[in-house]
Amino acid sequence: MSVEIRTSTMLLLVIVCTGCTTISAGYDFNPAVDFDDYKTFSWVTRHPLVAAPPDSSPLLEDRLEQTTRELLTAKGYRFVDAVENADFVIGFGVGVQDEVRIDSYPTRYRGAWHWPGATASTLRVRQFVEGRLTVDIFDVATDQPAWHGTATKTITSADRENAQRAIREALTAILANFPPR
Repeated sequence: MSVEIRTSTMLLLVIVCTGCTTISAGYDFNPAVDFDDYKTFSWVTRHPLVAAPPDSSPLLEDRLEQTTRELLTAKGYRFVDAVENADFVIGFGVGVQDEVRIDSYPTRYRGAWHWPGATASTLRVRQFVEGRLTVDIFDVATDQPAWHGTATKTITSADRENAQRAIREALTAILANFPPR
């Protein structure tokens, strides 16, 4: 069986697929926490970004803080500098992972449910970077985790060129579920 790789088709598929990526966001929370009591927030430590990837921008933490502060302030929460005066504190996690996906499709289709006699396949190879951002919220009074949100997205060249927009999109998707209802 011979394998035919159509380079121009692969390149086109990679370009199309990376241009239409979406953010996948999810969350989990402690049902024992009364989120209605939350009015003020702060950062979990002076540097709330835990274990940034080694090649990340030194501006990343500031962008995360600024955008989170804006989004939570718009929801009616107030930022305080002193952790002891906050109802909840926030920490961030960021990760990236290189991914490769290979799909094979027979070039000839015969029959209702199978490819008898197919002698060639078209391979589709996609190489991409998947980024993940997590937001963890801890209850100051109990010193326990209260809420965890995460967003995953294929990082595009547009995301690299405009990191602030990508951060805002991810944090908006994550914090759309805070507080949980």
